[in-house]
Amino acid sequence: MAVQMAWIPVMAAGVINGFGHYWGYRNFACADASTNIVPWGILIGGEELHNNHHAYGTSAKLSSRWYEFDLGWTYIRILEFFRLADVRKVAPKLRVESFAKPIPDFATLQAIVANRYAVATAYARTLKATCAAELAHLRERAGHGEFGTFRACGA
Repeated sequence: MAVQMAWIPVMAAGVINGFGHYWGYRNFACADASTNIVPWGILIGGEELHNNHHAYGTSAKLSSRWYEFDLGWTYIRILEFFRLADVRKVAPKLRVESFAKPIPDFATLQAIVANRYAVATAYARTLKATCAAELAHLRERAGHGEFGTFRACGA
């Protein structure tokens, strides 16, 4: 029996950890490159939810979406049913409001300040894409003779 179970640490620590930092999808923007690689949870006991684990390492439940299967959470819930385990910590549930706020409240401003680098990066990407599209449009219009010569600023 011990020989049959020996493959779990090898798979979890080696193979899955390698894949979990290279290929997959991300639910959370962690500082590292961890990703989730569903649907391998039945074979490796929940290690496929690597990004979720890195985001909330102390959570007993690793799944955060409806299609993510966490075998370890199933075992924990069964043990909890028989009063053999006690869940102390789970990841918070995301709450998305469906309406736009015309004026940001204190919680929104706190979130922006706390995530200022992510907000600034997203804004910079959007601004860069918008500028590139506008420059392409201006170059196209210049090619049709609507303008004189078109040069980049500072050229």
